Amino acid sequence: MKAFYFLIPLFMVNACQTQTGTVISSENTTIKQMDTKPTACPEEGACSVVVHKNKTLKIQKDDTGALYPQLLDGANTVVEYTYLKEGPAGTADGNYSETIQFEIPANTESLNKENASLSDVKLLYGKQCFCRGEAGYYPITDGKLLVEKSGQGVIFDLKFKVNETSQVVTHIAEAVKL
Repeated sequence: MKAFYFLIPLFMVNACQTQTGTVISSENTTIKQMDTKPTACPEEGACSVVVHKNKTLKIQKDDTGALYPQLLDGANTVVEYTYLKEGPAGTADGNYSETIQFEIPANTESLNKENASLSDVKLLYGKQCFCRGEAGYYPITDGKLLVEKSGQGVIFDLKFKVNETSQVVTHIAEAVKL
């Protein structure tokens, strides 16, 4: 009986592990955990890509004029790339993350957008952290995006700079299966 009481904490710790690898949460969303690459994900964090099929990206403004994204049902595909760096253990607000989102219009097989034309795909950068005056969403207008879409997946290469705030991720090169 004493052995049973000893094993209970081990079972509880094992039950709290997060899932890694490919996860499909519904017909319209694909989540893929990526391998760390020098051009894609900085070593000190983890990156993931989510592809939302049959969605559209709407950029809203709140009462203070700050931007935020909203996913709505639609005919397009929305790609969401997230970089996450866990904060020190025991801190409530030590995590740091960056999110890059863009929309691929329906029936589009390839895109080549640069600088001002990046607004055509609603390219948006989000910074979530305890960093006063820097957290929030920013439109990306300085960079180059290449996208190739097929029935099997999406390949994209994005190099960008956000002039309004500092950033960790500046280059993303990924292939995601649909």
